[in-house]
Amino acid sequence: MSLARVLQNYEGSEARLISGDMSVLVNAKEPADIRAAGWPLGLERSAILFVFLFVVAQPISIAAAEAAFAGAAICWLARVALVGRRSLRSGPLDGFILAYWLLCGLSSAVSPFPGSSWDGMRKVALIFLVLVAAHNIVNRERTRQVLALLFLSGLVTVGVAAWQDIAGVGLWVLSSEPDGAAAQAGIRAGAVITSVDGHTLTRPEDFLALLRAKPSDEALQLRVVRNVPGSELILPKDAATVILPTSATSQPLGAKPLGMTLARARPPRARGFYSHFITYSDEMQMLLALAFGLWLASPDRFRFPALGLGVLAVTFGLTLGATLSRSAWLAAAIACLLQIGFYARRRWMAVVLPLAFVLAALGTNVAVRHWRGVGLIDPSDLSTQYRLLMWRDGLKLIRQHPVFGVGMNSIRDAWPLFDLEAFRAQGARSHFHSTPVQFAVAVGIPALLAWLALMAAYGKMLVELVGQARQRADPMPYGLSLGILGGSAGFLANSLVQYNFGDSVVVLLFWFLMGLALATRHHVASGGRASAQSALQN
Repeated sequence: MSLARVLQNYEGSEARLISGDMSVLVNAKEPADIRAAGWPLGLERSAILFVFLFVVAQPISIAAAEAAFAGAAICWLARVALVGRRSLRSGPLDGFILAYWLLCGLSSAVSPFPGSSWDGMRKVALIFLVLVAAHNIVNRERTRQVLALLFLSGLVTVGVAAWQDIAGVGLWVLSSEPDGAAAQAGIRAGAVITSVDGHTLTRPEDFLALLRAKPSDEALQLRVVRNVPGSELILPKDAATVILPTSATSQPLGAKPLGMTLARARPPRARGFYSHFITYSDEMQMLLALAFGLWLASPDRFRFPALGLGVLAVTFGLTLGATLSRSAWLAAAIACLLQIGFYARRRWMAVVLPLAFVLAALGTNVAVRHWRGVGLIDPSDLSTQYRLLMWRDGLKLIRQHPVFGVGMNSIRDAWPLFDLEAFRAQGARSHFHSTPVQFAVAVGIPALLAWLALMAAYGKMLVELVGQARQRADPMPYGLSLGILGGSAGFLANSLVQYNFGDSVVVLLFWFLMGLALATRHHVASGGRASAQSALQN
């Protein structure tokens, strides 16, 4: 390892050395101190490795993404402890992040259900991914690398979603004869068989072939998701085991094995690796906005490699469409139209863009009526009814507990105490389907105001970053700032009718993009200072 490289990392002055500023060598330490710098360097590299692992895992696995985030945070904090505060830099969001976290912690401390509330603080703590990302994505090249990995991992989920639709995820029970072996075991029409004797089968003929080849003295083990509505999820984790005795498999098998009519089961709504299509739609919306912003800022948009970004945006957009999530569709429209407005900067955009959004809303209404049988705002839709009931009960609880709320996860763990009308009416126990309402109910109005202040400061910073990046005439930070601005705006718009900030899977991407925006802000400012110094020297 060269002395220059050790000093670059130990003194936190890589950019100064690269730009030719050798004054940092004045601070060179004794040989023993230089050898000690190997620890900070190793921790820095480990933190970067964990950041890369996080980016790869985030669209695929929540467990792996959280583990990678924890690894990056531990390595980064250990390096800060060794190197000291000179490795840190302040940002415009630090105070807002701290205030939000502290107020949520205070709410948990006084909650009537502290166990549930402190468990919810794990989700709040994910906000510190912002600082981990901002301090470890230190230059343009690393930014390009994390973007490439994020897009590649997102494409893997698109491939999985496409394969689930083509190959299927099990066998749909179209009918079940009352005197058949399946019906007697409790398998009714509308159920989905996800596996047979440990084998995932998606074609009825394969099921029949397996039954015919099975010894008559062996019982049959099925994994079954019972009573799956046509528009809902088919999740193997929700399946229950059904054992059919040997008498069932020894019966003559005709065109209806075990008295069932079967068909290939396909996910009615794309979800990739995620357990819910709403989560996946938020992921696709932000990736779409990110790719669209980078493509929009490219000088040669219809030539390679910029054209590849356009193809990415279209691919993520089509996958978003397959989630059939009306709120995410409108969020994506807001994201893209906002980026176009900031890019074009024409007065007539103030008229054209709202009209374009109205057209997008009308198109969404037509599309969801065709594919889901409901309108954009449909009083007859059960999910709309559920939201309205939850919001009404939420306002009642906010008035009763305005300062600290009822505590995070209290509704989930002690729901009988709150007598929520939506729970009684539909029998479904869920959250309030609105991030602001959920925050006000769970952690109180002060914490909600802290969150709103953070979002306002973040939006202001992004708008300023777009302007600064445009002035530099550098397509990469300009496109990235546009993409993050659009994706964040879409995510926040969707949060009005979805509790997406309570979804650890996708909120990790939101916080990561916030950290990436802070890192880009630093890169743009550093580039501007370097250009000014170069001009003075010349």
